[in-house]
Amino acid sequence: MSGDCSLHWEKTFLQVVNESDREKLHRLVHEAELAISLRLEELRGSADSREELSTMAVAIRALGSIRLQQLRGGRPRASSDGGRMAESPKPN
Repeated sequence: MSGDCSLHWEKTFLQVVNESDREKLHRLVHEAELAISLRLEELRGSADSREELSTMAVAIRALGSIRLQQLRGGRPRASSDGGRMAESPKPN
C-alpha cells in the first residue's frame, strides 16, 4: 500500500504541473496537498524516506507557488489595479 500512496501524490502533482484549466487546477492542487499530507503521515518515523521527503518538500513549495501565481492571479507584473498595466503618458 505504501508504494501506492507514493505513486498517488506524485501522479497528482504531475497532473497539477500539466493542467491549464483553472477550475481543474484548483481541485488538483487541493488533491495533491491532501495526498502529500497523507503520505507524510504514512512516512512519519521512517528512516528510509529521506529522498521522498525531500521531493515532497519541493512539491509543497511548488504547489504554494502555483496557488499564489495561477489560482489567485498573482503574476509578477500584476498591480493593485486588478492586473491592468498602467498606461504610458502620451507625449504632448
